[in-house]
Amino acid sequence: MKNGTKMRRFTVKDLDKRFPNDDACLEWIKNHRWPQGIECPVCNRVTKHHKVSNRTCYECDYCGHQVYPLAGTIFHKSATPLRTWFEVIHRMASTRCGISAKQIQREFGVTYKTAWRMFKQTRTLLAETSPIFAGEV
Repeated sequence: MKNGTKMRRFTVKDLDKRFPNDDACLEWIKNHRWPQGIECPVCNRVTKHHKVSNRTCYECDYCGHQVYPLAGTIFHKSATPLRTWFEVIHRMASTRCGISAKQIQREFGVTYKTAWRMFKQTRTLLAETSPIFAGEV
């Protein structure tokens, strides 16, 4: 809090407005990982990239090299929609006592194995000092 201003809570309504679909979630991850733009390893410069339809990657407009924003994140190789991940992360971060994997299974309609993986990885992420979801979502 700066200058005595109170920080506003990030609500479910805010989540719905800011992240209406998986593309909005992917765009946020891309912008968070590369705030100055994606540097193409082939062109060796920051170039314009466009999203490849029906895939979770961006392609360089000049050489066609593809970049995957989810690589190396908790979302990597997950078939669960990003929107569901964002909802689970928000719920776990915003509730005082958290939620269980069984509750994730019931509320989000995923298998217990998926719910447990999401729970475990989100808990690990929230325990780190990484600013990825610390009030900036």
